[in-house]
Parts: sequence; C-alpha cells; structure tokens
Amino acid sequence: MRLTLLTLTALATPTFAFAATDCGNPPVKTAEAVYTIQTPEQFIQPAVAEPAAIVIAPEWKESPRIEAITPDANLVAQAATPVAPTFEPSAQLTAPVQAYSNLLQRRISRGEGGLNLFDYAGADAAGELSTITAYTDHLASQNPDAMIEADQIAYWANLYNALTVKVILENHPVTSIRKIKSGAFSVGPWKRDAVTVNGEVISLNTIEHDILRKRYANPSLVHYMVNCASIGCPNLSDKLWAGSTLDADREQAARDFINSPRGVKIKGNELKVSSIYDWFKEDFGGSKSATLDHFRKYAGPELKAALDAGATIDGYGYDWSLNE
Repeated sequence: MRLTLLTLTALATPTFAFAATDCGNPPVKTAEAVYTIQTPEQFIQPAVAEPAAIVIAPEWKESPRIEAITPDANLVAQAATPVAPTFEPSAQLTAPVQAYSNLLQRRISRGEGGLNLFDYAGADAAGELSTITAYTDHLASQNPDAMIEADQIAYWANLYNALTVKVILENHPVTSIRKIKSGAFSVGPWKRDAVTVNGEVISLNTIEHDILRKRYANPSLVHYMVNCASIGCPNLSDKLWAGSTLDADREQAARDFINSPRGVKIKGNELKVSSIYDWFKEDFGGSKSATLDHFRKYAGPELKAALDAGATIDGYGYDWSLNE
C-alpha cells in the first residue's frame, strides 16, 4: 500500500441478480469514469556549483588567478524540472492518513484460516467513524489524474475499502453488508452515492466496476484488493495500498486468498471455490479451465498437488457474514 502523501495516505451461493460488487453479480455496464489524484509536487533543487577551483600559474609572480567552474546549463535545467507526483510511503503523512493507517493496525486482527477480522464494535464505541470520514474526505479532495497508474489503482482501492468500513459503522450493528439497502428493492449499499471526486458523485459500484476493472490491466487482481466487509471476501489489509509495492502486494493477497478455504476448498479431486470466480468469470479467463490456470499461478504446495492430480471446480460458495 503506497502514497507519498496519500496512498499510505483490498459459503452459500447467492441466487440474487443485484448488488453487483466484488461480492455480487456482474454489474450492468455504465459509462466509464476517469479520475485523478492531486499530490504535492516534489521538485529537485537546482544543482549547486562546486566551490570555485583555484588554479595557480607557476610562471606567474603576481597574485594567483581564480577560475570558477560553471555548472552545465542543461544539467541545471533538468534538475529544476518538476518530478511527476508519486504516492510512495512517506514518514511525512498527513494527519487523516496517519490516523486511518493507525486505525487499521489497531482494529484488524488475524482469525482462523488467515481471515482478517475488523473490530467494528470497538471502532464504533471509540467514535472512530470520524477518523474514517476524515480519511475519505481527504482522498475525495485529491485529483486522481495527477498520479501515475499504479498510484491511481492504489488510491481507488483505498477509497473503496475505507468507504465500505464507513458504511458499516454508519449502520452498526449489522450482521451483513447486504442488510444495508441502496433502495427499496436493493440488497447492499453498492449503488448508493458514496463520494464526490473531481465533481462527480460516484458509488462503490462505480469505483470497482467502472474504474478499477475497466480502466486498468489485470482486472483479476482487483478482486484481491477491494473488500466488501464479508467473510467470503479476500482480506481487508491492515495497511494501505501503495503504488510502489502494488504488484507484489496484490499478488501476495491473491496467494493468501486462493490458498485459504474461502478461496479454494480442496476435497480430493474436487474444488469448491469462491463465487467470485463465477460472478466475474471473464476477469479470470472466461472458463473453469482458465480459472484453474489462474489458481496454478498462485497455488501453494497443497493446492498445486491437487491441481497436478487433475482436480476440477465442482461448485461455488460465498459467506456474506460480517468480517468481525
């Protein structure tokens, strides 16, 4: 998880056809949204000339002549050029980012099967909704288009996850995120207006389906980054996503989920896998065989042995219980 000032500054099979989130059926196609994040520009200071060199002509009897070494004009110009904004981890975090980062460390613990659990009750009792709101407001004030691509991905995943925790605390106590409605006939809060970025009011669905899955390569890895506050979902990380370590971190998140019983449960030569691989089959190659190839890329010893022995996908499942 990454930011120079921001990034540090994501089993019963449902039968519904609504609430299209990472934890739901594929979404209806909507207009593609493009956003960007403004970060403080970092400038390299112009190069400073070396101290003047003193050259003494041996044949001279008078005072020695001093010749100053002039810096190369091209090098000075290059050094003065602003560097593209980045969101690498930094000790100089803004207060909202630092406070939210500390909250994740404080409220997330590891449960059975490698499941990360969030202490919603503790956060609610401590009034930490205000900390999360300050963080989402801080992100919303940024301009995502100023970032390089990896930082954009980290930004949107961080925003999605924080908004999800926020909506749970706004409705706490609740046993499942599906209990929170977007409308009279909806299940889940995914279609609700959640945040305004660059003047555009967007929902959780917009962030996941219209931005993260549509704008960037490797949509399969998006599913290991965003968390819908459910046991069946890939883990909510206890640290923020950051562009500088994006590839390594999300591939590790894929390994963690695929090699857990929530991702792939092994029973002989039969695999019962997360419904994510059914709902978003196209992101994993469009078929069961392509999904198995995806598993092979991240499989640990036990799953690899099962796949090598010819194990196949026999069913799908998902647990919507709150990840607490």
